[in-house]
Amino acid sequence: MIMDVKSISALKADMPSILRGIQTSRSPLLVVSNGHPQAVLQDVASYQNTQDAIALLKMMLQSEQSVVQDKGSSTKEVGARLRARLSARKSAP
Repeated sequence: MIMDVKSISALKADMPSILRGIQTSRSPLLVVSNGHPQAVLQDVASYQNTQDAIALLKMMLQSEQSVVQDKGSSTKEVGARLRARLSARKSAP
């Protein structure tokens, strides 16, 4: 991913325009001070998407760990149970 880079002084000087650019492009912006990275700015929707993706990955990892520890069911097992429930509902009067 290509990321724009701006200094803190440039950010201070033109914050409204820079924020509009981030919102339009949905590309993060690396903020540097004296050539050293200090922060990354991104639009709210991209940030929320990132947080949602992290949450999903955490849930998948927890699920995988549960299966490994025999505390849960595999995806195949859950799928088979769901299909059985759907079949039972379809055949019920």
